Amino acid sequence: MIQWWAAGVGAYWEQLGANWELLGANWEPLLVQDYSVEGMSESLLTFLQHLREFGLVFQRKRKSRRFYPTRLAIALASGTSGTPPEPDARGFVLVETNYRIYAYTDSELQIALIALFSELLYRFPNLVVAQVTRDSVQAAIANGITADQIIHFLRTRAHPVMAKQTPVLPPTITDQIRLWELERDRLRFSEGVLYNQFLSQVDFEVLRDHARALGVLVFENPARRLMVVTPGGHPDVKRFWKRQKHSA
Repeated sequence: MIQWWAAGVGAYWEQLGANWELLGANWEPLLVQDYSVEGMSESLLTFLQHLREFGLVFQRKRKSRRFYPTRLAIALASGTSGTPPEPDARGFVLVETNYRIYAYTDSELQIALIALFSELLYRFPNLVVAQVTRDSVQAAIANGITADQIIHFLRTRAHPVMAKQTPVLPPTITDQIRLWELERDRLRFSEGVLYNQFLSQVDFEVLRDHARALGVLVFENPARRLMVVTPGGHPDVKRFWKRQKHSA
């Protein structure tokens, strides 16, 4: 998903109510109750795997023929909360200046979101340790997640101990995440048509000046006698060059 993954997760939650009946679930809200995947279409099986990834259903293996709704799924489908508020609601993330994240949560959803922009190092029953790295941040940015979204995620889920600080997140972390994003913006790719192998410097300069006058010149290297023009300007430049060669 190109947009922030949390938005994508929200969309799946909205689909849950509409699709749960299709999953054959006129069920009582018992965690021990399991359900069969027999008779499900390919689209429903795919949807079931998304629910599994977000922690809404438990399935021992992807190809298991039975699945179990989790507490989160039951709460979402019924519109009620059968369990007391989790620590996650109070903030559960600690971020150190060495780019290490300590997330005090067992939520599969929150862990999956953290893994989008960091490398998971250790996982314990109620704690996940991750490392924010240049590669992990740039991989997230390549998938459409921005530096501001990563920082917002960490800030809004900050542990109460961190929330008392000003600023909440260490400036070293926020600045570096933004710098890693800027690294990807240093290069811009443009389509173009290459002209090279000019017989003389004069020929090169004549064609280059014409392309520049048309506003279609993308790149030039006089020393190597090569230039690049936009695909849209290529026909005009090509016609001009043919006229020049015939007149010569």
